[in-house]
Amino acid sequence: MLGGRGERGGGGEVTKLALVAFPLLEEPDRQWIESIRGRHDPQASRIAAHFTLVFPVELAAEPVAEHTSALLMDGRPIAFVLRRAEALPDRIGRGCHVFLVPEEGRDEITALHDRLYGDVLRPYLRDDMPFLPHITVGGCRDLGECERLAEALNRGDLAVRGTVSSIDLIEVGKEDVKTLIRLSLEHRTPPNKGMHLTNGRRSRRAPVRR
Repeated sequence: MLGGRGERGGGGEVTKLALVAFPLLEEPDRQWIESIRGRHDPQASRIAAHFTLVFPVELAAEPVAEHTSALLMDGRPIAFVLRRAEALPDRIGRGCHVFLVPEEGRDEITALHDRLYGDVLRPYLRDDMPFLPHITVGGCRDLGECERLAEALNRGDLAVRGTVSSIDLIEVGKEDVKTLIRLSLEHRTPPNKGMHLTNGRRSRRAPVRR
């Protein structure tokens, strides 16, 4: 994911944004996933293991934060279990990826993705690209290499349990990725119109784990 700042629009300064969920995992599972990513995923040094729920778009942060906050007021945490690895070609760019894919929790994460792509984000939904909830653990130029990694991961009894309990609105820069706001998937009071954003945006700062 690469991007930078754009022009200032009616809703504020335009940046490349995405919505991701950093899952809560048992520490041994987190270390295992990050060890795989450290060897096989070029993005591992930029951002921790995550589910991407809204893929990078160029928009002002404030309306996206407002939309997400309002949508999550009646949300609840999602329990999931990662049970298999899949190797797939990149559907937009070049190369291939290895995903850890949930069985339990898959429908709930998909439903959350579908709801997030409403309001200001609706024009960016790719109807021609079905959503597959996943955590990326590898990126390769060659599909065969990715398939071998996926096969190795599937040889064991893969069952990584976790919870999606919050969503981060992140800014995707050319050199780094940073969280602008972290919103809980718990029942909350309506968003406060006066809450501050980092760097002038309406947001609470929550550091991306690395």
